[in-house]
Amino acid sequence: MSTAARRARRRAALVIAGLLVGLLAVFVLALASVQGWISLPGSETADTETASVTVDPPTLEAGDVLVNVFNATDTAGMASRAGEALEARGFMVEGVGNDPDGADIPGVAVIRYGPPGAEAAKVLQAALPEGVELAEVTSDSETVDLVLGDQWQDLPAAEDGEG
Repeated sequence: MSTAARRARRRAALVIAGLLVGLLAVFVLALASVQGWISLPGSETADTETASVTVDPPTLEAGDVLVNVFNATDTAGMASRAGEALEARGFMVEGVGNDPDGADIPGVAVIRYGPPGAEAAKVLQAALPEGVELAEVTSDSETVDLVLGDQWQDLPAAEDGEG
């Protein structure tokens, strides 16, 4: 056999041996990963804790929310009717009257609140019809202001619908 043939045979044997060693290494690595002996980056094992998102339930209920109801329209009595409807739903209405800021509210209503009243504003918004917007203002009070706009419709009686 010639020297060139022996070298070719030796190269072929080395290539096959290298491929078998590489295949064996991949097999051992896969087996170790499946058995949990090692953890590969980006893989999860049965021991890995699953992250879960928990949403805290609201800490406020309607009875905890202090509300001022203001009328920003020319229709008389809207604020007092809305205040009575909110009280029937369990909210604590502190004051009722015309909007002291004289705002023009073209939509349904706006709930004005300061940072301490953010959660109370969301509880109140959930009890009102669609279209009531939230507006954060500079205030240190937990009391929120419901300012009724041009598209406000009286709330149904508490026993007839919401509540």
